[in-house]
Amino acid sequence: MKNFKLFLFILCSVPMLLWAQVEQSIPSKVKKVIVYPNGAQIESEVSVPIQKGQMKITLPGLTSKINQESIRIVSDGSFTILNVQYKVDYLNQLDKNVETQKIITQMDEIKSKIEEEEVWLKIIRDKMEYLSVNKQVSGKNEAINPETFATMTQFYGSNMETLSLDALKRDRLIRIYREQLMALTAQLEKVNAHQGTPSGVIDVTIDGKQNTTGKMVFTYFVWDASWFPTYDIRFMGFNKPLEITYFANIKQTTDIDWTDVEIMLSTAKTKVSAQIPFLYPYFLGFYRPVTTTQSKMYSVDDKVSVAEGVSQDAAGNTTVRGNRSDGEITIVDGVRVRGSSNPTNNEAYTPALETIKEYIVESKQSIPSKSTITTVTYGSGTLEATYDYQTIPKLGENVYLIAKLPNWGKAELNNGVAKLYLENSYVGKSFLNTTQYKDTLDLSFGVDNNITVKREKVSEFSQKSFIGSKRKESIGYKITIRNNKSYECTTSVYDQIPISLNKEIEVDVIDINEGSLDKENGKVEWKINLKPNETKTIFIKYSVKYPKDKQVVVQ
Repeated sequence: MKNFKLFLFILCSVPMLLWAQVEQSIPSKVKKVIVYPNGAQIESEVSVPIQKGQMKITLPGLTSKINQESIRIVSDGSFTILNVQYKVDYLNQLDKNVETQKIITQMDEIKSKIEEEEVWLKIIRDKMEYLSVNKQVSGKNEAINPETFATMTQFYGSNMETLSLDALKRDRLIRIYREQLMALTAQLEKVNAHQGTPSGVIDVTIDGKQNTTGKMVFTYFVWDASWFPTYDIRFMGFNKPLEITYFANIKQTTDIDWTDVEIMLSTAKTKVSAQIPFLYPYFLGFYRPVTTTQSKMYSVDDKVSVAEGVSQDAAGNTTVRGNRSDGEITIVDGVRVRGSSNPTNNEAYTPALETIKEYIVESKQSIPSKSTITTVTYGSGTLEATYDYQTIPKLGENVYLIAKLPNWGKAELNNGVAKLYLENSYVGKSFLNTTQYKDTLDLSFGVDNNITVKREKVSEFSQKSFIGSKRKESIGYKITIRNNKSYECTTSVYDQIPISLNKEIEVDVIDINEGSLDKENGKVEWKINLKPNETKTIFIKYSVKYPKDKQVVVQ
């Protein structure tokens, strides 16, 4: 009978033991992240001890900000996925991140220093009290000769002086440590704002084909991440291409640090819905540029020189016009980028195809979960360019270095701020607006003081006269330009002839020194080739006739 009861006990216990073995809680680590302008897709991978039959795999310690519809689980073939459930765990909170642990360690070190200094301060004060008490006791019961008194006075005085200074020094040090502790406490509260937030948990029910170790890859999407590009563009010489460095500015507040992960950057507009989108008709029309106000993220707060082909708004922000990339696969300093097309609405009321670009950051990166931006480099390369000097002496006697990029679309540039450098000198910022349709992109690298220009009024030609009922004003200017460089260069000089808006006002061009005149807008352009240390002079002369009883301002 006893053997039968023991058999029943074992028989009932086996299923319970088997059930305990088929529930596995497996911690995971972020392996790869695709960062979008307004979100991120996170990928993790775990090894799973598979047992034949049904079992439940729990993936704890995830961010609680997962978009539930975006969860994807991939099996290596050793098991079949039966069910996936996501939940938020309010009991098991997320672990402290690396930055939090670092601050806590610093605080503990400072607390230890404060305790040590307080102990020393107590010892010093006890010594000072002991000396004071003995000073009062000495000489009460017996007379003290002068030599003994002098020795005691010197001993007391020197020791009290040393102890008092040491006490003052340690008291000041304690106050400094406490100020540091207060600053770290405030920093901890700021960094630790997300501590105490719940964690996310994914429960996966699977059917194992056999006892083995399988691999499970799972991905999900979060909205609490973003990135935007910036660039460094350097002019290194007239016979050299421009050098460009690509930067990604990444921010994520998912409450989970991305430590040593693979990063891919995408310009795609994220859509999480599992429903297939509707393909609307693709209508073609003429492109109509639309002036837009950029967000503060891309504001240009430094002074930027404005050149031909570069627009500037009332706030002083500069926009460099250019064309978009064709989306072909390109290699930028070993970084493979690829493109595809996705329909989107265009602000100019003409639907256009948005070029989606993806960039692989070659080395693994660590992006902490915090409200500040982490900047990483995702490529570098060169841009073929032609260089030109441009000046408008009527508006200012400055000569600007302009780089013209005819094939800039192949550089895989996106909307963003570019910092411009003239060799190793920083000259300012420009906002690259890649949605503008122009084959050549112009970049101004600021004023070059080695080329000088001067515009002077020619007094002997500038005069006023009367012809019948008409008043005639003749205007002439002399423009002198000099090349102080050690090499030959070409400079584009711009001036203008006034355009009459009234048939009673007649404008006659007298001399533009072989300049090119655009009659529609009155712009005159000269291409001046200057050898080293060479000076050239050009003239612009014109006359204006109008009724003598009318007033016209002629400059």
